[in-house]
Amino acid sequence: MNTVTFAWVGPTPLVLELSKPLRQISVEFEPHGLPMFVTLWRQDGTGLRLSSDMRDVAERKEVGLLQFGHVSSPKLGETVVDISSAFNGPNAVFKLVIHESGASVESGVVLKASDDSEIVIVASASPYLLALSGVLPAPYTFNPEYPLDRYSRIPLT
Repeated sequence: MNTVTFAWVGPTPLVLELSKPLRQISVEFEPHGLPMFVTLWRQDGTGLRLSSDMRDVAERKEVGLLQFGHVSSPKLGETVVDISSAFNGPNAVFKLVIHESGASVESGVVLKASDDSEIVIVASASPYLLALSGVLPAPYTFNPEYPLDRYSRIPLT
């Protein structure tokens, strides 16, 4: 089976970046109102920016893959959301892996706070976009590429 892992080239393990205490999340929306980029703002002022890319797993079959990178400040026009103080401590991190056409693709993450509340960021049903749960108020609709019960939820180590 072909495994496609998160796109991350930082100097520290990705699990250390994702488990850091959070204070805010910012979202850059595309013109139709869907999340294109999500940035996790940590207590130390640094940001970890998430986006979605597409990978071919079979002929005429693509699956969303998460990419990560560091940023130093929000872009103009991003929506900034304060998040629950439960995320101010170290957070548990899980990866969401989809098994499709003989490939396993790391397509999402779940951040779990000390009070068991969760933030889910996963590739969207719309190519190159993200689905975000646990942060944005209505009328935003969570629309992942696959139903959440199709993903394997695996602790990120």
